[in-house]
Amino acid sequence: MNIFSICVLAVVTVIIAVMLKPKNGETAIMLGVSCGVIILLAVLSQISSVIGTVNQITAAAEINTDYITILIKVTGICLLTEFAANICKDSGSQSLAGNVSLAGKIMVTVTALPLYSDILNTVLSLLET
Repeated sequence: MNIFSICVLAVVTVIIAVMLKPKNGETAIMLGVSCGVIILLAVLSQISSVIGTVNQITAAAEINTDYITILIKVTGICLLTEFAANICKDSGSQSLAGNVSLAGKIMVTVTALPLYSDILNTVLSLLET
């Protein structure tokens, strides 16, 4: 699915959801969530090419694969958090969207802790010499 198809699907879904919302709000929300899942699944099919390219760059540049793993995990956390927070916002729950966003930020920090540790050790070793 290309970006044009995704945009058309999203716009048509929004138009239908806006028309349904006054009479059947629950169906409008479910329609929006369903469209989001369809778009997410369509985009996830492209992830294998991204991972393949990242692996090629990593091998060519001789970068530590632990750093790439952290980068991919953090990117995944950010994307899933944004998706869930947007669904919460569309459903009218701003506070839950904020909590999901905060949880994502904390998980990014926890996931990146090994990277912070390596950076701190590198800085300390440079200061000792």
